[in-house]
Amino acid sequence: MTTKNDPTRSESDKRDLRVFTLYEQLLEIEQRLIPTGLHVFGRPSQPAEQTDVLRMIASFDRPEAGAHALPALVAEGLGFVVSQASNSLASPTEEELRQRERIHAVISKALNRLGEDGIDAAIQSLETSANVNALQSRPVFTLLENISRQLETNNEVEALVKALRGEFVPPGPGADIVQNPLILPTGRNTHAINPYAVPSAMAYARAEAVVNKLLARYQEEHGHYPRAMALVLWGLDNIKTQGEGVAQALWLLGVRPVSDSLNRVTAVEAIPLDELGRPRIDVVMTISGIFRDLFSPTVQLLDKAVRLVAQLDEPEEMNYLRRHVQEQVLNGHCDADEAMTRVFSNAPGNYGTNVNFMVMDSQWQTDDTLGDLFVTRKCFAYGRDSRGQAIEGVEARAAMDSALARVEATYQNIDTFEIGITDVDHYFEYLGGVSKAVEKLASNRPAIYLSDTLSPDGKIRSLAETVRLETRAKTLNPKWYEGMLKHGFRGVAEIEGHVSNTFGWSATADAVDDWVYTEVAETFVLDQEMLARLRELNPHSAHSLVSRLLEANGRGYWDADPETLDQLREIIGSLEDQLEGVA
Repeated sequence: MTTKNDPTRSESDKRDLRVFTLYEQLLEIEQRLIPTGLHVFGRPSQPAEQTDVLRMIASFDRPEAGAHALPALVAEGLGFVVSQASNSLASPTEEELRQRERIHAVISKALNRLGEDGIDAAIQSLETSANVNALQSRPVFTLLENISRQLETNNEVEALVKALRGEFVPPGPGADIVQNPLILPTGRNTHAINPYAVPSAMAYARAEAVVNKLLARYQEEHGHYPRAMALVLWGLDNIKTQGEGVAQALWLLGVRPVSDSLNRVTAVEAIPLDELGRPRIDVVMTISGIFRDLFSPTVQLLDKAVRLVAQLDEPEEMNYLRRHVQEQVLNGHCDADEAMTRVFSNAPGNYGTNVNFMVMDSQWQTDDTLGDLFVTRKCFAYGRDSRGQAIEGVEARAAMDSALARVEATYQNIDTFEIGITDVDHYFEYLGGVSKAVEKLASNRPAIYLSDTLSPDGKIRSLAETVRLETRAKTLNPKWYEGMLKHGFRGVAEIEGHVSNTFGWSATADAVDDWVYTEVAETFVLDQEMLARLRELNPHSAHSLVSRLLEANGRGYWDADPETLDQLREIIGSLEDQLEGVA
């Protein structure tokens, strides 16, 4: 499959490719699963929401239920060969796009029949329209019917009352519903996972494909593998995925987890280079405080992996971590223990980077301030030294500075459709913060990637691509913001929060296009009817939204025309009068 920049393409082919690429992006926005309102405690999901959720759940194989993914079954029944592109730069052909659309239409029709007439009708729909054998489709439709029933119930209020009485609340796993439908029914006492079971075999297997796509994406864009990468690892995300982020770090290093006689993951072994087929990447891991607290054995596992790889007798062009450690030691900058430090978090008992607070409160003067704050908060080392002594939150500013100075790419995994990079400020707090620190220490802005494992094939996107996708799919999507506005005061606050979190990506990574701010202004502020709704429901958040737009222009993130700025200044003055009670 060829790419946009293939010099052998004719102008006509390039034009067609641009059209196909645009069409694929439109389909992606249309079919992306998004929340269309806030969760109301004690209220089950609505029928319209359930169909989209069921379609996404059915997109994955479910071995525990003996169910195959519906897209694969339909594709096979129709005689299609579905291509799994190795990286997001590959562009689909016209025929592939038509096949995807046909598969989507067949599945949507079958799911509608499931909701209206039951399992047998859905099975018949697939048999008629895609030649799918009933024995193959029945397990997945049985699973979906059971999930649908559970979505129509909600035990949250009853469970809360039990908890307040001191009564037993049944336990249940914590995860995203698409990844693990066993989280249903809601209203159970969410439990974590055994840290000695991280990463699970399934998480490690899934991570291989993601890492291969990540490295292929970087290699295609830069002509070589990244010699050093900085990863963000969160506790709750690794609970939900049974350690996919951890597994991705191990794959980058080129090691596999090893279980002991009690089936606990307590060690690692190196994957031979001829089997790995690429260099081992130097990985700097910044872990959240929750990860540090919940996954102490996993922290030690990651440190073991780093120290194992650093001591392998391999060519330096195939082991970037070993090369960097040797360079540090030979240059006399530090001893081997410090040179091998790669796992960093907060000081014991501390949490967060505070980068989000500084951005939200507009309390920084220069870009370096944000990167410095990130390192100051996260420069505490964890693991064991060469004598086996535990390192528990020892300040290691020099070691972190040295490790980040070599980083060429930063990365984080997105594992839920419910919370994206503009929904909460923690994404730009961590990934944006470490990227800003790298930019200062390496004197070069790193490539910033996110993996989207919300679809079976998974995708690697740049940060800028992800911001654009979330802006189109959520912030500027009438289905999303009208769903939020149904919640009144809180809904307006959610809209303002999305705009402010988008601004956070400007502050930490300069990853927001001008058109994003322009269209936000036109949709929510310059539209008089919409502005009237916002200021009636929540004038405080409306004021904050306009203030954030003006700040984006003032800090150079948005090149707005003078007329628009004059309108925004007039509007914010009117909002201030409203808040102060001036007639």
